[in-house]
Amino acid sequence: MADIGVEFLRIAAIHTPTAVSTAMGLIAAILIGEIAIEVGLFTPEIILYVAISAMGAYATPSYELSVANKLARLSLVLLTAALGVKGLVIGFTLYILMLTKTMSLNTPYFWPVIPFNARALYHVLFRVPIPLDKVRPSIVHPQNENRREGNI
Repeated sequence: MADIGVEFLRIAAIHTPTAVSTAMGLIAAILIGEIAIEVGLFTPEIILYVAISAMGAYATPSYELSVANKLARLSLVLLTAALGVKGLVIGFTLYILMLTKTMSLNTPYFWPVIPFNARALYHVLFRVPIPLDKVRPSIVHPQNENRREGNI
């Protein structure tokens, strides 16, 4: 129910002029959250969870990715509601297994973590400017791993 309320606030912010929508959305969220806690409709933990998930949805740059995250979050909430902590563990495990099997452009989604490649993980975590990087990524299976000077 709290997620539906956040969606209503998001839709209201979309259909309101921009100068007013941000302030209105913040004030409405604070008031509705406070009233829901006082009435006993939700616990403070639920409001905190919904607020954090809404911030994550707004911080996601791609609308399609935010919808996919929303579906994953909803399925985890439903499993947790149905089975408790066991449902959360089962849902999270299935989600991680699904991500490990996903391929994007013939590259594993979790590369370089799965399959593990320490040098590539170092290059992902600590970015080096491409002209200074002397080695091509191993995931693309280059014929020559070393880059020539001046060649990108």
